[in-house]
Amino acid sequence: MGTYRPGKRFGCCRGRGFTLIEVVAVLILVGIMAAVAVAKFTDTNAAAVAEAEIFKSHLRYAQIRAMGDIYPWTVTVGGGSYILSTTNPSIGTPTLPGESGATHSYDGGVTSGTGTFTFNWRGQATTTPSGNTVVFTGKSGTVTVNITPETGFAQ
Repeated sequence: MGTYRPGKRFGCCRGRGFTLIEVVAVLILVGIMAAVAVAKFTDTNAAAVAEAEIFKSHLRYAQIRAMGDIYPWTVTVGGGSYILSTTNPSIGTPTLPGESGATHSYDGGVTSGTGTFTFNWRGQATTTPSGNTVVFTGKSGTVTVNITPETGFAQ
């Protein structure tokens, strides 16, 4: 028989390979790195969704202002921006909430269709012949905003 060596059994050596804890730690780190990479490189069309939500809030603002006025309030949508206006001579050029003027320009390469939405004193929307929808186009998709003519509700 061979000589006895403390800490070694049957001639095998314990210094080769990884422990279970080391393998689990590496797998957890690789999983975290993969999750971060997927989140970073996946475009969720967030810019178009954000611009559509801002547009809806500005439409609601125009509707509320029209309901408190005898003059109509209008939101005119262009390809890369929209403008708030009114025919009330005592107001002049209105200001959109969160903006420094009557114009809001889109961020993040977002574009939209065109249209004009005018709200009367009842809050009803009259639209241009192009319809009652505005489509916002981002880098990876579109978001559609529908305006109900009878109620002026934007969804």
